[in-house]
Amino acid sequence: MSYTRRDFLKTFTVGGIALFTADWFAAVQAREPVPPTFRLPAHVNDPIPDNHQVINAVWNNGTGYILYLNGTPYGEPPKITLREKLIEECEEGVCEVVDAFQGKYGQFIWDLEDLEQEIDADQVEQLNKDGGSYTFEAGETWREFLEREDGDLLADVDSSADEWGSDVLHKLDDNIDWDEHEGWLTDWCRNQSPESDALGYVEGLFDVLELESEEGVELPAGDEAELKGIEFIDGACPGNDTLRCAVAPGYTTLAALQRSIDVLGWKATVVLLEPSEGDKRKGGAGGA
Repeated sequence: MSYTRRDFLKTFTVGGIALFTADWFAAVQAREPVPPTFRLPAHVNDPIPDNHQVINAVWNNGTGYILYLNGTPYGEPPKITLREKLIEECEEGVCEVVDAFQGKYGQFIWDLEDLEQEIDADQVEQLNKDGGSYTFEAGETWREFLEREDGDLLADVDSSADEWGSDVLHKLDDNIDWDEHEGWLTDWCRNQSPESDALGYVEGLFDVLELESEEGVELPAGDEAELKGIEFIDGACPGNDTLRCAVAPGYTTLAALQRSIDVLGWKATVVLLEPSEGDKRKGGAGGA
């Protein structure tokens, strides 16, 4: 659902420059940029200036142009090991527990199910050869043995497995399966995905425009009525808070976004990655 709507296409100036003049509207309506004064949204395969970020616009029927900063709708979370993610989340202690357990018992215990297997005398003898001072009691499971011999470490392992899954013992250095960590996946979608990055970029742009804008020239009648704002979406629907994005209703708003970026001196280019039928480049050259 949208949580705010900002009409940033207004009759204002920034630094004494009128953003949306009659000449600008004429260039937008004709789909003809006027370099270097007016840039318009680029098409796929158009040259992008060096060191520019890319704001990809993807048309969605019934919604508008969803914006993606330096990415596409098809991007995925980065490949990262469970160890790296736990460290990122300030959970280094889990890694230390697993490493300690694997260092002592990893040759016998692969996952928590192995704890229910009966321990034999040869295994205890091997542990003692490795520097231990364990005692063997016939008929004990590994869990019973460790509760007696190394209870604190076993409790820490159980706690880590309860919080992060039983495979934490043998998948610590494997790339995580994001589908198994819904909370992390939701956090990435909301705060690190290309669409959430685009929302943050546009919010920052609006903040600067509001600080620097002044009363500008009067636009021809009717033009302002055509300029709708960019909508901010927080949650695709009730009960689904994964999506956070910015949506432009049409080409004119994308062109105004590009105009605002350029006047502020920011380095970014709006690209029609997947345009609507009406916004495709005539003749198909460079179009998506």
